[in-house]
Amino acid sequence: MMPLLVLLASSLGQDRGGGPPGSALEITKVLSRAHLSGSLEYWGVCNFKEFYPDFPKLRVGPDHEGPPVDLLWEMFAADPEMRVAQERDGKIRMVERDVPDDLLNVKIHRLVFPDYPGAVMAMIAIEKTWEVRSFRAQHNIGPKGDWGPDFAWPGNVSPVPTRNVLGELDDVTVAEALDYVQQMYPGFWTYENCKNLEDPGKGRIVHFGFYENRPQEVYASQGQVKR
Repeated sequence: MMPLLVLLASSLGQDRGGGPPGSALEITKVLSRAHLSGSLEYWGVCNFKEFYPDFPKLRVGPDHEGPPVDLLWEMFAADPEMRVAQERDGKIRMVERDVPDDLLNVKIHRLVFPDYPGAVMAMIAIEKTWEVRSFRAQHNIGPKGDWGPDFAWPGNVSPVPTRNVLGELDDVTVAEALDYVQQMYPGFWTYENCKNLEDPGKGRIVHFGFYENRPQEVYASQGQVKR
């Protein structure tokens, strides 16, 4: 029965995603106004030939006030698999109900954040732990380049000292470690799952992302996602 469920989840995810990267702005606008953080778990496309990252189908953010959960429900109305809920500590979880959470539940026994600035670098440190790399390789969760220990600067991050994520964590899941980063950088992390187009039928692709909340005046000067 389990292989059937996994196969079903994979097939359901193939027709979703494809939303523009600007969708992140609409989500952080809601979270920033409420001074909250959260996460987004979904099926995407991971099509680097067009744009990356891609997001779930998303409506333009509501132009009225309201509880952040209600506003996000409105924005994700076009995605029947999306569920939005707020946890007791205030974090808002946006999760497509058929997304596999195996990688998020990997337990990291010892995590020491490196002396690099920024939320993205802290996220990469989580991804490069032995437990995460080993789990990805064993379960064929690409991209394969993420299976190695190499630690490289992402293209959109400059090694200019700002705020660092400090501390050491023991026996935490990947999801818990990502939440820890939000203590320094409020916003939301993403967990995008995609069909493996390079090797159909074998494994899947997973990409992580991190988007910080911004002051409200930043959003006022930005355009919106097109309907």
